[in-house]
Amino acid sequence: MPRRAVLQQLSRQFAAASEQADWAALEKLSASLAKNLPLLAERGAWSALEQTELLQLRKIHAQAVKICSEEKERLGLHLGALQANKEGWVAYAALGEFDSEGYQA
Repeated sequence: MPRRAVLQQLSRQFAAASEQADWAALEKLSASLAKNLPLLAERGAWSALEQTELLQLRKIHAQAVKICSEEKERLGLHLGALQANKEGWVAYAALGEFDSEGYQA
């Protein structure tokens, strides 16, 4: 496949996975990028059109990294809140389940 087509395809895939917050797809795409970009570079000098596509891919990839970082931060805050309330959750769990009238189910 021509390099330009590969770069365009990767850009589309990164954009779609980012938009859908598809973390598994982003992981696979990042691995594919790391593996294939050096192989593409081995084919010789980049044409002006290929350089444009490469810059576009770099921009879309940077956006994907930003989205992943923001989600990591959000999850970290959520896990921190859960950890902060751990004692309360454990206390409720130790009491067992209760119905709406306060009787143990």
